[in-house]
Amino acid sequence: MVLPLLYGLGARDFVDLLGYTLQRCQRCGTSGVFAVYQSKRKVTFYTLPTFSLREQQVLECRSCGARFAIPPEMRDHFAGRLLTEAEVAARMRPAGGLPSGSTVNGRVKGPTYYQILQVDPAADPEVIDAAFRRLALKFHPDRSSVPDAADRMRELLEAKACLSDPAKRRAYDQTLGIVRRQPGMRAEDV
Repeated sequence: MVLPLLYGLGARDFVDLLGYTLQRCQRCGTSGVFAVYQSKRKVTFYTLPTFSLREQQVLECRSCGARFAIPPEMRDHFAGRLLTEAEVAARMRPAGGLPSGSTVNGRVKGPTYYQILQVDPAADPEVIDAAFRRLALKFHPDRSSVPDAADRMRELLEAKACLSDPAKRRAYDQTLGIVRRQPGMRAEDV
């Protein structure tokens, strides 16, 4: 009687995050952060050791989820452009493209600028200015005994700078998913 050499077969995909890069998506057209993965298909024969069947690098758009394979001849090009999550955040924050707190899958994690200033997202510019003045008096490092007053003041200044500029506020609201609609006309306006 001859026993079969293979008792079973198992295949799995292994994905390792290599880093991030700033790109323009070919599918949705948005410019933003792309994750770069090393994807491996491994096969295990139950009587033999595991070996790699296929290996490729993949570029993933963080806004639409589209994935693109990186050709082998371009791997060195992408390897030189990879960024860590902290480097991406540092590059995006000065441009006003990254809201307060960190983002996970495009969603804000941590307090928003509206929460920092303790105002409603529909607040008028005058309300935002008044909230900033009230909190600035409370957390100014020269007047406050709170240990993290300087950090709180920096957050307040950053939030005020973003929310008082109409273009920056529109861009910031889009990252939060807030859509501002123009008010409709009333009968007495006609």
